[in-house]
Amino acid sequence: MFPYLAMLAVPSSLALTGTRRAGFLLLLVGLLYWLMVGFRFQIGMDWNNYIVIYQWKSTYSLAQLLVDREPGYGLLTWIAAQTGGGMVFINAISGLVFCLGLIAVARRCPEPWIAIAIATPLLVVAFAMSATRQAIAEGIIAYLFATWDRRNTLTRIGFVVCASLFHFSALFVLVFVGLASRAPPFLKAVGTATIALLVLAIVRFAPDSMDAYSRLYVGAEAKLSAPGAVVEVGVVAAAGGLYLLTRERWIAAMGESPLIRNLAWGSLALLPVIVISSVGAYRFVLYLWPMAMYVYSGYPLLIPAATGRAFYRLGIVIASFAMLIGWLYLANNSLPWWPYKNWLLQPDGVALFSRKPFKW
Repeated sequence: MFPYLAMLAVPSSLALTGTRRAGFLLLLVGLLYWLMVGFRFQIGMDWNNYIVIYQWKSTYSLAQLLVDREPGYGLLTWIAAQTGGGMVFINAISGLVFCLGLIAVARRCPEPWIAIAIATPLLVVAFAMSATRQAIAEGIIAYLFATWDRRNTLTRIGFVVCASLFHFSALFVLVFVGLASRAPPFLKAVGTATIALLVLAIVRFAPDSMDAYSRLYVGAEAKLSAPGAVVEVGVVAAAGGLYLLTRERWIAAMGESPLIRNLAWGSLALLPVIVISSVGAYRFVLYLWPMAMYVYSGYPLLIPAATGRAFYRLGIVIASFAMLIGWLYLANNSLPWWPYKNWLLQPDGVALFSRKPFKW
């Protein structure tokens, strides 16, 4: 467990200082996170599953992969097979895209180190160290949100479509693209509602579309069960609720942000979706983490007393460590994360398949 704690300790120690400018140090932490996430070895519930998927897809031609589900991941698989990089190469690219998105969001947050610390337990360790395909989609969407104000509607759609080439669930973000469009209010409302209903219908009546390879997953129904979805959605929705309850103070301190407002409402709207599909709620809420990072890192600006801000930062750090330790010890699917191993430290010829049990 020590590597995970050490990983979290880096941004946590910096978060306690209240530093609002990260600069080059943020890039170094991003590099550390990439080495930990992108070069993990035999880590995560999906480790063996992705090896099977790679072996299966590597027999396809490029043309077959480009017309298959999630052709972006198919193209990445083809490149990995042609270069001989295999799953190590795929994981490295996945980790790189994810970390670039994470750091891009952190740069836009009022206190970047709080943003990274609060996201590390559930988003970085529990999610990105297992979900190779969606981690790429998450990185693309995170970068889009970090540069949202510089993009027009067509460019935003392009980013979402690009992300969906790696994981279908990214199409959920089209809801927020619709809300931010400059269309007449009636058309905007109808279009956004239509997108939302289509996504919910797919989740409810065609759940396999949410995970094209679910039949390959060992214990997939336990991996994304309701308790896990409640925790993930709950942490993000708590940030959304906090923002909406104190919105007037946020506007006074940092100005209006329609994107953060819409993402906050979206996080609350996902709470009842857990009842319909815990898998869908879990998949979707991951894309709302940039809002949670922004809110948790910006709340010190609403606390007038320096002592109060210091206690808040300490509370966030303690909560982050509690989430990480609690997840590693209490989650029924966390055993594949023990112990942490890195491919860069493995001997030549080591077997890729993991023999770890999947549950405690």
